[in-house]
Amino acid sequence: MTRQSALIDTRVIYCGDCLDQLAGLPNHCVDLIYIDPPFNSNRNYEVFWGETKEKRSFEDRHASTQAYIEFMRPRCVQLARVLKETGSFYYHCDWHASHYVKVMLDQIFGENNFQSEIIWRRNSAKGLAFRGFANNHDTIHYYAGSGFTWNPIVQAYDPDNLDAKTAGKYSHRDPDGRLY
Repeated sequence: MTRQSALIDTRVIYCGDCLDQLAGLPNHCVDLIYIDPPFNSNRNYEVFWGETKEKRSFEDRHASTQAYIEFMRPRCVQLARVLKETGSFYYHCDWHASHYVKVMLDQIFGENNFQSEIIWRRNSAKGLAFRGFANNHDTIHYYAGSGFTWNPIVQAYDPDNLDAKTAGKYSHRDPDGRLY
């Protein structure tokens, strides 16, 4: 079921430079924002897109990490502007600049609105392990306003874990009678 918004048409995909598109949106109109921007990897990327195999490319090169942060800052400011007080914001990045991104996001969204650093572990290290420890994870910084709702993920316990040794370990019951 699609919930319609009184503020924006949720049936539209907005294409174009995000700063231009965000400028046309009203304040506090978006419930969820997930961004996976360039990672400041100092590389050029080419992909072949869709059925027509159209070649698309982009540069992920900046003069410095500070230049990358200054490139992302106005975008994140606009994203914070359109995010509802009850909304959630996720910024996907990797080791190239994640700690600098976190400081920038604390300044924009407020460090008290930082909820969690989510680690997305990959099984392979992208061939980087030969130079030292593998960089085998990405980071997702999660921010939310004071009015956000958190719906916990609840799964039934594996019956194999509820043997005689662990039966006393789970002594509380939730309103539905499930042990925890």
